[in-house]
Amino acid sequence: MILWRDEEWRDIPGYEGRYQVSNMGNVRSLDRRVNVCHGATRLMKGRVLKPADSKHNPHLYVQLGHKQAGSPVHQLVALAFLGPRPEGLDVRHLDGDPRNNRADNLAYGTRTENILDVYRIGRAWRKLTVEQVHDIRARLQSGEKGRDLAKAYGVSETHISDIKTGRCYSWLA
Repeated sequence: MILWRDEEWRDIPGYEGRYQVSNMGNVRSLDRRVNVCHGATRLMKGRVLKPADSKHNPHLYVQLGHKQAGSPVHQLVALAFLGPRPEGLDVRHLDGDPRNNRADNLAYGTRTENILDVYRIGRAWRKLTVEQVHDIRARLQSGEKGRDLAKAYGVSETHISDIKTGRCYSWLA
């Protein structure tokens, strides 16, 4: 994790005085006194937190306090630098990279805008790219069976059926 000279740190709303996030996407705890026992306290030194990732989710997470679940770094950066998330909007990574949590790479937007950011850089939102969806549609129209296409693309037959009927990827006209 690189710390930058022009890095700006802000308190994370709800964790003021305990945790901060930077415009570069780093998260740190602050120096603070904690109770150990019988009224005695000790100084806990602040540190930059190492984000964790998941096999099933490309976003980075940090553990704040004693919470059970980790907090997504991109959401913390957006909260501190963009303000509260408007209802119904997602935090978008403008470059489509879910690991680039710099404040200048984040914006609030619709789910469709969020998905299109990923496709714009040539990645797949889920398992299929835009080109693969177009190819599947063309092959279905030419008479190929959904079962064969599902095997060829490594997805379920239901997924192929959902593409065919417009239940998924309907925004791809």
